[in-house]
Amino acid sequence: MNKIHCISGLPRSGTTLLSTIFNQNPRFAASISSPLARMVRAIVSESHAQAGFRRQCPEEKRRRLIENLIATYYEDANEVVFDTNRGWPLLASLLHDLHPPAKMICCVREIPWILDSFEVLVRRNPYALTSLFTGNEGQDVYSRAGTLLRPEGVVGFALNGLKQVIYSRENKMILLVQYDDLCRSPKQVMQEIYRFIDEPYFEHDFNDLEASYDEFDDDLNLKGMHTVRKELQYVERTPVIPPDLWHQAAGLSFWKNKS
Repeated sequence: MNKIHCISGLPRSGTTLLSTIFNQNPRFAASISSPLARMVRAIVSESHAQAGFRRQCPEEKRRRLIENLIATYYEDANEVVFDTNRGWPLLASLLHDLHPPAKMICCVREIPWILDSFEVLVRRNPYALTSLFTGNEGQDVYSRAGTLLRPEGVVGFALNGLKQVIYSRENKMILLVQYDDLCRSPKQVMQEIYRFIDEPYFEHDFNDLEASYDEFDDDLNLKGMHTVRKELQYVERTPVIPPDLWHQAAGLSFWKNKS
């Protein structure tokens, strides 16, 4: 059986970058996105779709189905796997029950910078309409930010899941990784992660990380969404979103004030 860990957290916060770094280690296999969490959720959901289904597929059978699903999904993978999906925080109690040693690395970034990063991408693709927005949702920066922050939006969904797991009984399985810290001090951050997952440290090359995952960008019709630059470095820049929007979103970075 593989050692299973998860990568989750907020969008535009380093999950693709972290997966790319992990994949330099020949013992590791990290996805930048996976349907596994949704498959797990579907087993639970569909076994409750009708009352009769619950009796046909009782809890212990559900557990074995999910356990076998995970084992089969990664049967040909490397020794240590990292499954990436923003839905894992909502399944933390299930994951902890199935695989108590499993850890969840949650990438975070201040919410205004996340909105700003999405806005930069949208403006870099002025002749395309991304599937992140429908109708008038994408007509201006305010409507785009509002859509992203809805509970069902890309940012809002991940943010609510992160809150849930951080304040849950399973929070000991969580390690928060700040995007800025990863960019500024990658070796120190990666050493911390390796200690957290109890693995011997691997010397990563942070100057040879270039990667792109066009199949995921094509799905969203947003070029550059999953591109990793060759050299890892922190880049100072001026925000493009309006100051009032920035200030509205600033208070949403709840983990900064968590005692």
